Amino acid sequence: MRKILAYSLPSLPLAGLYFGIYVLLGEFYSSEFGLSLFAIGWSFILVRLFDAFSDPIMGYVSDSFSTRFGKRKPWVLLGGGLFIYASWMLFIPKQTTSIEISYFILWLLISAIGWTIMYSPYYALGAELSDDYSERSRITFCRELFTLLGVVIACLLFSIGLDTSTYLLVFDLDPFRGLKQICLFSSVFFFLTMMFFMTSGSPEEDYPNKESLQFKLEGIVETLRNQDLFLRLLASQFLNGLANGFPPALFIFFVSYFLEVPTLAGPLLLLYFAGAIFGVPFWLFLSRKYDKHRVWCMAMVYACIVFSFVILLGKGDVLGFSLICILSGLALSADLALPTSIQADLLDLEVLRTGRRPSGQFFAIWGLISKSAVAISTGLALILLDLVGFQPNMNNGIVALTFLSMMYAGIPIALKSLSIYLMWNFGLDRNKHDEIMKSMLSTKNV
Repeated sequence: MRKILAYSLPSLPLAGLYFGIYVLLGEFYSSEFGLSLFAIGWSFILVRLFDAFSDPIMGYVSDSFSTRFGKRKPWVLLGGGLFIYASWMLFIPKQTTSIEISYFILWLLISAIGWTIMYSPYYALGAELSDDYSERSRITFCRELFTLLGVVIACLLFSIGLDTSTYLLVFDLDPFRGLKQICLFSSVFFFLTMMFFMTSGSPEEDYPNKESLQFKLEGIVETLRNQDLFLRLLASQFLNGLANGFPPALFIFFVSYFLEVPTLAGPLLLLYFAGAIFGVPFWLFLSRKYDKHRVWCMAMVYACIVFSFVILLGKGDVLGFSLICILSGLALSADLALPTSIQADLLDLEVLRTGRRPSGQFFAIWGLISKSAVAISTGLALILLDLVGFQPNMNNGIVALTFLSMMYAGIPIALKSLSIYLMWNFGLDRNKHDEIMKSMLSTKNV
């Protein structure tokens, strides 16, 4: 358990900053500095696509080069540190200077480079901690639990502060102060967790020689062509990633302009991610009793049902939306943990098929798909909002507000439905994975 804890803890501070960038900064830079939603949306798309398509290179690097701390850990430290520095520049811009879109793009790009350096090695390391079907779910759920805790803490820090003169809690903070608090906490906590992370034991490195892991585009294409289940999982993850990208990108706008309760944005976000934390033991329990792909599909069906009630909301419906936040949040932890656990099982199938374990490249392809989905949905949400005439800090008409509501809930329901269709009869269940592991063991003993 100590090894799992050491592995999972860094996700807490990194998640808080990642949440701030892709949920809070769009509204922050449009409201505070007058940048257009159209420009911000395209910035997210282009930078995140660059981030996504650079992942396979980073996967090869982490597979091929070893240090005294292992193949993965140094890249997590380097990439995480760069990501935190860029986040400081994004979250705490100098108010004495004019902030243009070029400033936003520059530091968003640097943050994406840091995230790329960290992402593939970190997730590959998680897949290497165990080869047990159920234990992998435990590892991914533990990591995503700390991810959700990081987001919850970021929500609290964005909304609540301490008045140094009265020593009383202050609610509804100025966004500049809220973002600064997130940066301070995340930076300190990241470097504390890195001491634990870097000194913990690493899984045995049983990779073949470097020649078998050379980065070749045709090798990636061959893997995709011969791994039908991997392609199916990637397609499902892409659709579900698109679905999950719209609500966070639009959350602040929905609460501030559709419900017209901007001061409650922080607490409502807190309810959503608190619901996700409460969902962790529930989905973990189900994944031990049933096949992972079916549990994931059940979580997506449940999320669609909950999101369908958004259509009943109107101005000031705080109670109704609070219930939707809590209930829909319960499904988020399954979305975060189960697909990557299934991905780790598919890696065992690749080992059986080829004799290689290119964990970094496998999770780099996974990162490319996941990040592309987030890039497209996050940017597209803001671009479409701008195209229908929505304007921050102004009274928006019924057409713009209705379109905002439809994008917030309707599009995710449609995309998740397609994802469910792809995954319901997925061909890798618990019994099939047991057969794979027995075949690998018999091959090793020959």
